[in-house]
Amino acid sequence: MATTTARKAEIKTRTTDQVKAEATSVYSRWGLSLSDAINMFLIKSIEVGGLPFNLRVEKPSYEAISAKAYHAALNAEGVAVLPADWDDEDE
Repeated sequence: MATTTARKAEIKTRTTDQVKAEATSVYSRWGLSLSDAINMFLIKSIEVGGLPFNLRVEKPSYEAISAKAYHAALNAEGVAVLPADWDDEDE
């Protein structure tokens, strides 16, 4: 038989209004309050003995790299027009 313990301990934290609103929206889709989600995070952290997720940076997708890459303007024929300060005479 499982017993429940009353939640009496309080944790205060600071975040931005945007982070709070977006996180609240994410967890509300699962029927969870922000308090429930934080408690789940803490309990899972205890179970695994650390952070319950991987902090390694994932390899960016082609789309993510492309979004930050330089995109030359195209002329009427669809050929890239390079910036005038690029020296391409060495080729």
